[in-house]
Amino acid sequence: MEDIRPSQDSPAFDFDSGALCLDFANTTPERPGCANDMLTGYEQLVSWGLQSGTLAGDEAERLVHAARRGPTAATRAFRSALALREAVYHIFSAHAAGVDLPDDDLNLLNQAVGDAMCHLRVGGDATGFHWRWSNDRDSLERVVWPVARSAGDLLVSEDLQWVRECASSTCSWLFLDTSRSRRRKWCDMSTCGNREKARRHYRRARAAAD
Repeated sequence: MEDIRPSQDSPAFDFDSGALCLDFANTTPERPGCANDMLTGYEQLVSWGLQSGTLAGDEAERLVHAARRGPTAATRAFRSALALREAVYHIFSAHAAGVDLPDDDLNLLNQAVGDAMCHLRVGGDATGFHWRWSNDRDSLERVVWPVARSAGDLLVSEDLQWVRECASSTCSWLFLDTSRSRRRKWCDMSTCGNREKARRHYRRARAAAD
């Protein structure tokens, strides 16, 4: 089977948001329009699952080969994954902004949660009992089952109050604010934070010069 480790076509994704569903929402750096999207096809979606740890290597390879055997179904699964991603973004962005959650997006998420939970099983080993996903390893929707569950879990958890959206004017990434003060503004201080401070400094200097 083909090796699908990250390559030029499979970027190294970011997993620093604090929640799997937010990591998935953050696979595009800009909105609206999702310019420079890091997910450009089904195989990149599988690579995200592999990098996130929600897919094992053998599962990822099986999904890639299943997608190549059925490209139409793979395209459909990929578009469904992108729709889920945008629903997750809209829901948590709205909550972070203190506005009403969009009904259509919540309905889409509930559908995805219901589909995912049908595949959740209890398994046991020497260390005890654990949740695991069913053996429907060729199901092309397998990649997003953990995403849907993560979004549902976060929405009903106490951590929901700490969901933030990056304050940068050019970034829409979501994150859990785990800072001591709970006043974090940026998804990453070293990138968005510094860039935004530089922009403000430039505007102040320009205004003073004028």
